[in-house]
Amino acid sequence: MTAAAPDPGLAPAPAKGWRKLSPSLRRAAANVACTAALLAGVAALFMGSRLEGAWHRLPVLLALLASLGLAWFVFVRKGHGAHPVLRGASLVSLGGLSLLAMSLAKASGVAALAGLLGMVAANALNGALDRGLTRGRDLKPAKPHALKPLFDNIESLAGALVMVLLVWHFGLEAFRIPSGSMSPTLSGDPVWGDRVLVDKFAYEFRDPERWEPVVFRYPMRRSDPYVKRLVGMPGEELLLAQGDLYVRPHGGEIALLAKTPAAREVLWLPLVPEVTGSKEWARFLREGDVDFKDGEIALRKRGRVVFPRSKQDKEGDVTDHDASFGDSGTPKERYDRCICGDLRLRAEVELDDGGELTVVIRRDTDRYILALKPTSGCALFHEAAGQGPAPLAVPELAVLSLEAQASYELEFSLADGVLRVAVDGNTITEQAVGTPLLQVLRSRDKEKRLTLGGPEAIKLASAEPAGGRAARIELAGGPERGARVRVLGIERDIYYQGRFLDEQGPDLPFGVNLGSEQYFVLGDNSPGSKDSRAWFRLALFLKDGRVVSGGLDDAHQPLAFLLSEAAEEGDLTALQKLLRVCMFSAAERGDEEGSDARLVKEALDALRAKAEREGKGAVDFYTEGGGYARVAFADIERLQVEPIPYVERKLFVGRPFAVFLSPRGMKLID
Repeated sequence: MTAAAPDPGLAPAPAKGWRKLSPSLRRAAANVACTAALLAGVAALFMGSRLEGAWHRLPVLLALLASLGLAWFVFVRKGHGAHPVLRGASLVSLGGLSLLAMSLAKASGVAALAGLLGMVAANALNGALDRGLTRGRDLKPAKPHALKPLFDNIESLAGALVMVLLVWHFGLEAFRIPSGSMSPTLSGDPVWGDRVLVDKFAYEFRDPERWEPVVFRYPMRRSDPYVKRLVGMPGEELLLAQGDLYVRPHGGEIALLAKTPAAREVLWLPLVPEVTGSKEWARFLREGDVDFKDGEIALRKRGRVVFPRSKQDKEGDVTDHDASFGDSGTPKERYDRCICGDLRLRAEVELDDGGELTVVIRRDTDRYILALKPTSGCALFHEAAGQGPAPLAVPELAVLSLEAQASYELEFSLADGVLRVAVDGNTITEQAVGTPLLQVLRSRDKEKRLTLGGPEAIKLASAEPAGGRAARIELAGGPERGARVRVLGIERDIYYQGRFLDEQGPDLPFGVNLGSEQYFVLGDNSPGSKDSRAWFRLALFLKDGRVVSGGLDDAHQPLAFLLSEAAEEGDLTALQKLLRVCMFSAAERGDEEGSDARLVKEALDALRAKAEREGKGAVDFYTEGGGYARVAFADIERLQVEPIPYVERKLFVGRPFAVFLSPRGMKLID
């Protein structure tokens, strides 16, 4: 017999592509690629970021350098002696971190270059080892190790983790709403607040749009994400007065800013749900021949009801109440301070034979009257102070035919200077009626160009209406017969508060002129939102020439606590003095001109005295970039405060589009 040929066992894999080069040349190429990536990564560590607040840049670079060193050691030094799982994990981690570093292109071009070279190094290291080809028929099964399934899945788990990190960084991210600033649209709580999914791709391809909720980095501490509603666009002049927003877009005519239909529906805040029992009915004032039974209001001859009813059993006024009913965490004294005349009534209406129904929305000295009659003759009127009702030309109402004893669903509203009438879900008319303040601003603007964010516009908007403020809804029957009404709901529009000099003072207007890359944002819970109205920068000028700046509305800012407690007996605190200088003019404060410097100096003196009494020589001051600086009180030469009522374009993160893991259930954000 002829002896059998020796079994070769393992045969080398056929050389392809990169592996056609000699092993020494491939290792040399891997060394060069790793060295280049290492140098670029180290250079990126010591170079600044073009995007302030990109706090993740340094951790990503440090992790990239560590992963690069590990992968080089595993593939070049250990080679085939390293465990396959270790080789796979080091390669996957190097590739994933390289992709993350490449995503930092907007913050640092050198960091992105380091990521690109890291990806090249990962491919070079992977090709530096020869691979063997094992013939399946020569394999002999061995008893599997107990941990083999775990080892087999480590590489897959590492790859999945890298994919999750990439999606989290580039595409979608979940944020928790920690405060009630967007209530009731979004529920906020440090533990149970809504979780929102944020589309981080959106603003890579388009700019943020007015009235949509946006997530951005807080300008005074750029590591913190905030969510607010965008209302002011770059280059605009804005005036927030009497609950409304007035705008001059890019040098055009002054206008009252109207909400989009989607935002309009979201920002109707509930006052009364469907009136079904005595609890809701008790909030209405009744006059004349009126009856209420099983949720139906019977308005007979000249019968009249008014919402709301005051505690003195008289006609009351709608105020900016807490629409979250206590869930926002905002102190109660911040609500019910301003009268809100933008209202909506939703009701089922059934006219009697020959009956009539009059619905009135009153805002200050203006009364908007909707008169409904059977068959035809419906009309809309405007009654100003000291004048009789003047008809508004609405042909669609004049030809509207309502049958007696038939039920119709009526909607009558006034918001953003627009009257709307809808019947059975169909809009009959939308009439732009403006506001008295809009007429005053436009009239002055024709005489001399008016800057909406300037002191003259603020002074005009500070004047109270001659007849005082008022806000209510009235329902009345006709001179002979009336109607039956089921109130389905009464809502008010959001009332944007301005500035309050003290707890008992009036709501003062707020004006701002936005730059080319600046946006103005507000919270839906205006009394409890720290938004563009309240942001200001405090700069500490140190004796060695350095300047350290940050905000003071951060709940975790240690310096804010000292400033809020630093005061002489009976005097304002240091924080109150700084806020007054920043937010109010000398005339609004009742001070003499040139008093700003004195108040700022008094605030610094009070701060030093407070620190000395408590034995504190220094304090941590959280800065705009997201870090903190240790500042000695003896090193502070002077303070400076200035408002920062905007978000820069580069600070936008994305658009929240869905709520999840919320006690209120999942929903899409429109």
